[in-house]
Amino acid sequence: LRACLVAVALGGAGADDAPQPATVYVSGALASVAIANGRYDLCAEFHNGKNCFKKAHTMLWLCMDEHSLWNFQPQGFLGKSQGIMVSTQKHSDSPVGAGPWRVWQERTDAETTGSWVATHVLVQAAQESAVPDLSSREMKLRQTVAGMLFGALLLAMLMLSLLKSTDVQIRSYAYKLVSSWIAFLIAFLLMQGTWDILTQQILPAPPPRGFGFEFPLKPGIKIVLSFVLFSLCQIFLNFFGWKCQWRVARLMVLKTLGACITGVWGICTFSIIMHEAVFEASIQFEGPLMSRAHTRNLTCFGVVLFAWCTFAVYRWASMGARHELFHNPPKYPWPAGSAPPAIVTSSREGCLAIGSSVKHTEHKSDWGDYIDAAEDESCQATVGFLIAQAIMYCKTEELPGLKGHYTHYNDEDGIQEKHVLFFTLTLIVLIAIFGIILWVRSKKHDGGRPGKIAQRTVAMSITWIGYRASCWNTRSMFENNRPLALIVSAFIVSLSCFVILILFDRVLDKTLGRSSTPTWGSDGAGDTIPLAEKAMRGINICMGLVMALAWETNVETSVMTVVRSQEFMANHMVLSQSLISILLGVAMLFPWRRTLLPKSEMRETTFEHEIKHELLQLDKAENFMP
Repeated sequence: LRACLVAVALGGAGADDAPQPATVYVSGALASVAIANGRYDLCAEFHNGKNCFKKAHTMLWLCMDEHSLWNFQPQGFLGKSQGIMVSTQKHSDSPVGAGPWRVWQERTDAETTGSWVATHVLVQAAQESAVPDLSSREMKLRQTVAGMLFGALLLAMLMLSLLKSTDVQIRSYAYKLVSSWIAFLIAFLLMQGTWDILTQQILPAPPPRGFGFEFPLKPGIKIVLSFVLFSLCQIFLNFFGWKCQWRVARLMVLKTLGACITGVWGICTFSIIMHEAVFEASIQFEGPLMSRAHTRNLTCFGVVLFAWCTFAVYRWASMGARHELFHNPPKYPWPAGSAPPAIVTSSREGCLAIGSSVKHTEHKSDWGDYIDAAEDESCQATVGFLIAQAIMYCKTEELPGLKGHYTHYNDEDGIQEKHVLFFTLTLIVLIAIFGIILWVRSKKHDGGRPGKIAQRTVAMSITWIGYRASCWNTRSMFENNRPLALIVSAFIVSLSCFVILILFDRVLDKTLGRSSTPTWGSDGAGDTIPLAEKAMRGINICMGLVMALAWETNVETSVMTVVRSQEFMANHMVLSQSLISILLGVAMLFPWRRTLLPKSEMRETTFEHEIKHELLQLDKAENFMP
């Protein structure tokens, strides 16, 4: 069809005219005329004796104007003298070779209003150069899609090899890591969709569609809103735990996903508080004893302390509520019909008969332990993030928040090397602190809950700083293509987490002297789990969090691209982006709940039996003769 169209178009030209190329590529246009870069196809549009070329997916044309010059013109000026860039040669049969191309440059003196300035723009036929300009939007899109495709294949194969590893511990670690990754990704998507629709749609919209607040919302309103949502997460953790206390599977979902959602809202809340405290409220503490820089640094760590105290207060309130409000079992538990099992004792050693003395003892649920674990994990994620933020601010004087594409810029000579040295030393110090806490816990009989929280918080800070370093490096390498930089950063973070998992497994194998046959369980035999093994499971949660954040930024970019490419969605951008993010999170919830979460909580003895069964099936398959 396109060949017929070109043939019809060429039929309108003179018999002596040279044939026009079917496609031309424009490259080298800069600044205000950079829109001219790209591919142009020959069309049936005919002006001033020549056929026109149209740029794909735009309203920009390359036509012969009324002065017999090839001219880049918008839709409403075809064939006229107006345009953004014109050729030098007149009466040229083709835009190829009609250069050099010129642009109009305004002057400020009184004598002349402007002049034509030559450029380095190239217009080439398809047979000369079929490769578009690498700076064009189309080529950036192709690079991004290619990076996503190749990286996804590599990541999928690596993940499959870990999830189906014949090493019991690696398979167990892999399921815990992937389960934590998907759980945090669901939490990030739900949080982002809910936050956008509240702060950009419901609150600023005029009544009756909203509350009529001034847009953009003031920081005080954002702090109050985020703190209310964070507090509701803490309340619902206890309420849902109380209602589902007789279903261990639902308690496990609440412990894992509830911790992720509460931690994500905690990060959102205290990020806003830290930003306002550092850049607005810290001026109240300035004086002769402290400069502005010292005041802001102190304020950063003050917010970290405030966050830790907030979690401690909520923990005490949670324990009090369980003793006062949720002491008795619910009258209408979830799911309906579930009831506590009864322990039956008899004076005849369990032989039940009519007239025998039977005593029913109600089973005591330990649902509070699951809520305690969820609150601890959310505290570790939030406080670890804030510690990393405070450390980065002391060096860069910027608070990136959750922005995955953040990069600190500074034009001073050697500043990049100074930052690399600073954060390398910071990581070494944090790793040393992590080791010291692990050693102290080994000498103090595990150290209890404070030792566990301290160690996992330090581990979370280490992973946050490593994630930020990855974002900086990839952003610098792919400055001209930010979506590709986000994809590369996500793959680097994921690959690093998988490599760390394998290396730590080998280290623990040597340290604990363990073989492929495990001697401890998952949660039921917690007292027999070695301390190093518990630390490794905490590291899996930390790595799952940064993997989720790395991929959430890519999902957010993809959702934005889809919304802007559809006219209906583009007219309702905030609502469309929010609903798509929420629907994606809900869509991942059921597969995660049915497939990944049960596997991540399986005992390693169960994994051992599963591996033996798979190896037996593989032997049968290889020995099968059709």
